[in-house]
Amino acid sequence: MTAVNAPERTIELPPKLCLRDDLLLHPRGDAPSRCVLEDPRNQSFFRLGPQEQTFVRWLADGASPEEAWRAMQPNAADGRAANWPRESAAALCQWLTKNGLTAEAARSPVPSSPDKALPARWLSMLGHCYFWKISLCDPDRLLTAWVPRARWLFAWQTLLIGVAVLMVSTAMMVGQWSDFFACYENLLTPWRGLWLAIAWIGLKAVHETAHAGTCKRYGGSVRDAGLAWILLMPIAYVDVSSAWRFKSRWQRLHVTLAGVGIELFVAGLSLLVWNFTDHLPLQQAAADVFLLASVSSLLFNLNPLLKFDGYFALADITGVDNLSSYGQSYARYWGARYVLGLDRTMPPMPTGDPRWVKGYGLAAAIYRVFTVAGMLLTAAAIFHGAGILIAAAGAVSFALIPLWRLAHDLIELYRRGELFAARLAFRLVGLAALATLLLFLVPTELRGTTPAIVQYDPPAVVRAPLAGFVDRVHVQDGDAVVAGQPILTLRNDELRHQLAALIKERSQVEQEVRGARWNSDLSSLGDAQSRLIGLQQQTQQKQQEVDSLVVRAPGDGRIVARRLRTLLGCYVQAGDEIGAVGFEERKRLKISLSQREAGLSEDWSRAAVTVIVSRQPSWNAFVSHAESRASDTVPDDALLASNGGRLSVIQDDDRIRLCEPRLNAYVSLTEEQSLRLRCGQRASVRLGCQRLTLGRAIWDYFSG
Repeated sequence: MTAVNAPERTIELPPKLCLRDDLLLHPRGDAPSRCVLEDPRNQSFFRLGPQEQTFVRWLADGASPEEAWRAMQPNAADGRAANWPRESAAALCQWLTKNGLTAEAARSPVPSSPDKALPARWLSMLGHCYFWKISLCDPDRLLTAWVPRARWLFAWQTLLIGVAVLMVSTAMMVGQWSDFFACYENLLTPWRGLWLAIAWIGLKAVHETAHAGTCKRYGGSVRDAGLAWILLMPIAYVDVSSAWRFKSRWQRLHVTLAGVGIELFVAGLSLLVWNFTDHLPLQQAAADVFLLASVSSLLFNLNPLLKFDGYFALADITGVDNLSSYGQSYARYWGARYVLGLDRTMPPMPTGDPRWVKGYGLAAAIYRVFTVAGMLLTAAAIFHGAGILIAAAGAVSFALIPLWRLAHDLIELYRRGELFAARLAFRLVGLAALATLLLFLVPTELRGTTPAIVQYDPPAVVRAPLAGFVDRVHVQDGDAVVAGQPILTLRNDELRHQLAALIKERSQVEQEVRGARWNSDLSSLGDAQSRLIGLQQQTQQKQQEVDSLVVRAPGDGRIVARRLRTLLGCYVQAGDEIGAVGFEERKRLKISLSQREAGLSEDWSRAAVTVIVSRQPSWNAFVSHAESRASDTVPDDALLASNGGRLSVIQDDDRIRLCEPRLNAYVSLTEEQSLRLRCGQRASVRLGCQRLTLGRAIWDYFSG
């Protein structure tokens, strides 16, 4: 870095640099000016651009770095690499030595400088929290025996068939996406975690097998396969770097995209399974596989901002080797020049100085910052105490150490008189103010939704008036009923026998009354009439009890009783709930709040919420009232995970209860909304209460 009007300093090149004799250069068939440098000893491959290729060829012919660089100047015979900066030549020499490609580096390791030994050691130790790799096997021998027998699986035609299957299955989903997305209502419940993990392992195995098999089909070698941990994300990997020696760009692209292609094929098959089956658990499993196969491919594997399949495909398609290096160099230049106000020279760019490479570098840098920050916050939120330690290690590794290096460089610039302190201070104050503002805008947790259910308000509960067996069921769940319409009939033989005995006894007393009148026995007549009045009252009361064995609707409305048909032949106790009769124009929304959500507001009366119902426009509403205490009683069977809802339950000896107590809140619906929504319909509610921001949390922590 040089200041304006500062004399240019000559960068020293090593006096001698001998490359190892076993290195191989593989020219590209589609780009003769580029090649791949192979290190057979370490099974490593490195892409070289035209300038680097020419420089390395001069070194391989025995020239010194100084002679090789001078041979590449404009007056040299080879004009392809003209105007190559001396800084790039020095950086390439350091890179060759660092990667053990020189004879001297192969014999003895390069000692680290004393001033950077400590931070480098700390960075290596902290980096193990976020980057590590475990080699599991060498699959090359197995692939050698297996791939020739199944070459068709790794042909490019199979890749096209997979894409076609996905397109056809997607077209078949037209008009069914709402029902399909309803399968994800209970996605984050613990009971689905095991299945998601198994499905992810299977998909990754298929993905990496596609990479390895395709590479082997074109003559490459696959020497390593295993697991890696990158930014708190577990991934599987296979070493298909031997594909870099392929001369055909399309072969390299096929190897790169084979894993994504097979995952999209699986995603298409899962949609077909969802379409052609009515089995709910199978539909849910197919939806999970589609989510993992499609979203993971689009967000991670095909994302060119991460060095996964999408990055290598983009580099091959555009022909820009070392795209990541170019992007990082420009991002560092842009940050130093336009953010910190330092005088920096433009780093070398690919031929033609394409603007998209610069944009790619800035986008990748911004994406990396937000990805790392999001991962650290997620770790702190999910793993609690251990997550805070992981986040602290990440803050040191990804923030404090780079800032320490930046401060060291700025001090060196100041000592050399190449730093404008006032301009730098002004910009740093502005950055600090912007960062502080962002802290008070970024919430400590993402705003999710909580489950809710549509109910009648208030429902007229129908209970069994007496104990007995259910003899007949006259209506079904969801039927419209009128006041007095029979719902079910109970059978109580003992009650009918008691009624018959009372009727018989009443008849006998009536005979006594008639006999006393005939005999003019006033004393016996008075006694018999008194007993007759009592028996008539008892008979009338018992008759009412027998009549009540026919359970009738208390009013006009719609019957809500999911288990009505299953009650046939069952014995019910007096007071047992049979169902409810509700009025279509009067309904409410019952919200089930977790204890964490309930703590977001001190008073839930009139709290603002947003109601989200499938196939309905969302609307804003207010909580009418909330219960005073939490309970582990199931708020509604439709909200249980076993029925497609989101609430997990545990089975006790005598009842089913929630895994944790939850608080119920209620939202009143207008008549129009009540007529539009069905009783028992599931909904989601986004809480509108103010969320705690990072800045506020930090302020509260230090202020006590």
